[in-house]
Amino acid sequence: MANAVKSIAKYISNNEDTPEAETLRDLCESLESGEPFDLTRLYDMKAKAFNLALAVLEEWRFDRHLVERRLQKYLSQEEA
Repeated sequence: MANAVKSIAKYISNNEDTPEAETLRDLCESLESGEPFDLTRLYDMKAKAFNLALAVLEEWRFDRHLVERRLQKYLSQEEA
């Protein structure tokens, strides 16, 4: 998730007072904490910010998949 997060951090830094920056910040916090996020907020975003949101979601999903696979592998080894 590091690549998308770096890009989002740069976007927020360059666009601090925009609704897109607030939405991206809230999305990242929600993914980190596991708290719900209203996806309808993404609809009103400009294209660049929207694409960054999709990128962070994609990387977050991939990272979660990897963690789950590693955990399953570890648990399988513990049972043997």
